[in-house]
Amino acid sequence: MDNGEVLLKVEDLCQYFKIGPGNELKAVDHVSFDIKKGEVFGLVGESGCGKTTTGRSIIRLYDITSGSVYFKGQRICAGVRSYKDAIKQACLDYETKAAPYKGKQDEESLQAIARLKAERDEILLDQKAKMQAARYDHKNCNKLYAQEQVKKIEAEYAPLLAAETDEEKKAALLKEKNEKVRLAKKDRIMNSMQMIFQDPIASLNPRMTVREIIAEGLIIRGIKDKKYIDEQVYRVLNLVGLVEEHAGRYPHEFSGGQRQRIGIARSIILNPDLIIADEPISALDVSIQAQVINLLNGLREQLGLTILFIAHDLSVVKYFSDRIGVMYYGKMVELAPSDELFDHPLHPYTKSLLSAIPLPDPEYERGRKRITYNPLAEHDYSVQQPTMREVKPGHFILCNDAEFAKYTEEVNKVKA
Repeated sequence: MDNGEVLLKVEDLCQYFKIGPGNELKAVDHVSFDIKKGEVFGLVGESGCGKTTTGRSIIRLYDITSGSVYFKGQRICAGVRSYKDAIKQACLDYETKAAPYKGKQDEESLQAIARLKAERDEILLDQKAKMQAARYDHKNCNKLYAQEQVKKIEAEYAPLLAAETDEEKKAALLKEKNEKVRLAKKDRIMNSMQMIFQDPIASLNPRMTVREIIAEGLIIRGIKDKKYIDEQVYRVLNLVGLVEEHAGRYPHEFSGGQRQRIGIARSIILNPDLIIADEPISALDVSIQAQVINLLNGLREQLGLTILFIAHDLSVVKYFSDRIGVMYYGKMVELAPSDELFDHPLHPYTKSLLSAIPLPDPEYERGRKRITYNPLAEHDYSVQQPTMREVKPGHFILCNDAEFAKYTEEVNKVKA
């Protein structure tokens, strides 16, 4: 794992859904994290906490409400709600502060109103500029990425063409360059990010053969060479433990585990940098789950994949992930390296989740006590709202000042 390079960065991601007049569901609320190149980042929590919505928002299946997502240093998702809220707040603050001076004609009141207007207008200009930049990046991220790829190809082939004196070889080089430029113009930054879906049946088109399902990405990418497409399809089928003969069959002819392997093959055909695995084993038999996890682990090492692994089975996540983020009701409540989270959980919700893990040990199970998490009893946020804070290197927790002091003291006791 390369700890130096951040591949994916999520900043204050918000995904709200309207559920009626004037009401909205905060499925994901101000979630921030990053994933380094080559690592597996586990996202856990009970059903309905916003894990899947987070993954789908990152891959742009939803237009996010607020926040930003950066992939390979480029902003690929941007929401504008926060900028609109800042503009509304600036206008409200102006009205509140200017109220005592309105209607007065003395020099001091006029100067105060002019100063307050200038402050408001400065905020409005700044937020409108940020909103415009966010909309532009969100709309044009694929176009900008394609232009950058074309520039790289032009820069790569310019010295080669200039140095080549043989006209025949030069023509071959030019043809090769033009083909790469053609493909680069159709390239999209989102091609470098693929998703494995939870339900292997619903995510595969029943009217398409396995060959068509897996090759679809290459065809959309602009590749026309049928021989090359077939070679790539057979290559990924072998990588996921299937055989070439399976390419001509339809999804209904396979078991659940084999269907999920087809889904994995489809996700790696374009050689992506990041895979978002949305509970890829929860719909499978327990006997098959280990096979799929081992397959993903092997592909991670073989292809150098970075994986966002979404799951609710904490035992699997501990085995597979380098770092783990815990979500509760749309918020990230704790984030730490895998071993650290299991050895020293701090947030009461994390402790509750870990206490629910069964072990194949009758003695342990007989004495195991479930910890119940009651947020109203555990937290008092009436005075100060919580924020994500680092209690020790790499270990973050959602807390306010009072809780931070308590968690810090708990960490120091563990060290002692």
